[in-house]
Amino acid sequence: MPQRLVRLLRRIMVALMLLSVVLLMWQHWGMTRVIRFDAENDAGIFFPIDDRPLGGKTVSSVTRQGDAMLLSCALDAQAYAWPFCEASVRIAIAPDGIDLSGLDEMHLDLGLSSPKGRKIRIYLRNYEPEFSTLSEPLSLKVNEVEVDVPENGQLTIPLRYFRVASWWLVDQKIPFVHSDMKLNNVSHLEIITPNAVVTGEYKIAIKAIEFRGKWLNLTQLLAGIVIVWLVFGMAWLFLELVIYRQQIHAKRLQMTELKNINRALEIQAETLSYQVRFDSLTGALNREGLRDFLLQQWQGDSPNEAGMSLLFADLDFFKRINDDFGHAMGDAVLQQFTQVLRQEIRQSDALVRWGGEEFLIVCPRTPLDAAARLADKLRQSIAQVAWPNGIQLTCSCGVATRNEGEAFSALIERADAALYRAKAAGRNRVEVG
Repeated sequence: MPQRLVRLLRRIMVALMLLSVVLLMWQHWGMTRVIRFDAENDAGIFFPIDDRPLGGKTVSSVTRQGDAMLLSCALDAQAYAWPFCEASVRIAIAPDGIDLSGLDEMHLDLGLSSPKGRKIRIYLRNYEPEFSTLSEPLSLKVNEVEVDVPENGQLTIPLRYFRVASWWLVDQKIPFVHSDMKLNNVSHLEIITPNAVVTGEYKIAIKAIEFRGKWLNLTQLLAGIVIVWLVFGMAWLFLELVIYRQQIHAKRLQMTELKNINRALEIQAETLSYQVRFDSLTGALNREGLRDFLLQQWQGDSPNEAGMSLLFADLDFFKRINDDFGHAMGDAVLQQFTQVLRQEIRQSDALVRWGGEEFLIVCPRTPLDAAARLADKLRQSIAQVAWPNGIQLTCSCGVATRNEGEAFSALIERADAALYRAKAAGRNRVEVG
């Protein structure tokens, strides 16, 4: 992976680590969500309810008293078996309620005056379409808790302490499957006198009601952090995979390029090897090529047995062609001369340009008489070829066969001497050395 990208990913990883720590700390000490209702801003949502519709004689009222909404009632324990009064707080309009399920606690700032004890009941009424109706207020599920109000009036209640009222389940004939506590659609909050009351004046001053919680609970935050880290890890792995594939592709291109370079070098080496062993004008072997040919024939050791014949072939009066027609014509004649010789000799024979217009033909396993016949055949073929510009050409040949134990250089000298005798005897003839 490129170092620049690695550094970037490392910076992102460090940033994610710091962000994770900051979010966890913020979730613990901050990130607080508050839903607040108070007398100053929400006086119109507070309503009194008492037991008169059920046959009691309690008369209740809710009035604004400074910074609080004051619930006042006189309970008569003799007139009705279950006397009560309450302040109903309409925090939403059913069927659309407030979802409190993601919050943690309820905080109340209260003042309480009662003839006995400091208990109150609190109802959270949840609208559930399976059984709740708008025409029947009692059909809203009753989630209740009964608590003691401290002297300072600061009361905090974890929402998990609320339970569905058993009397409400019985009265409404609620199936068991719907009897669980839910706070996902709360439309009403009720602050009520306690179950056990005595005759007397009850006053509850409601200054503020708050529902508190975290915008994200710890489980949600941890899940989000894990998801972000998983996405980051997958992105890193994906980048690693992409870069790995790019590297593989680059390696393949590099291997292909190296193969092409190697092939070019092989071709160049073959070309250089050819240039070292072959004459560039005629394509015949040069002296280095003759050496390789002899090494192949002898497999590194000079044989003792006889049987190898040499033919020296030389174009007669070749210098006149260069003088009369130019060197370009001379080169063309040499190339055609080489083609004629190559057509007449065997594949096992070697054609060597010895120098200028002088060519050497090496014939392995060939006796002297056969070599002489070959030389005469070559001479006749040269005389019959149609040369450029109507030039008439002949050649002279010197032939020698290697004697047992004779050095190859001595064999060349005998064949060369035979060639000179052929030229001295008038050219266009074959002499045997």
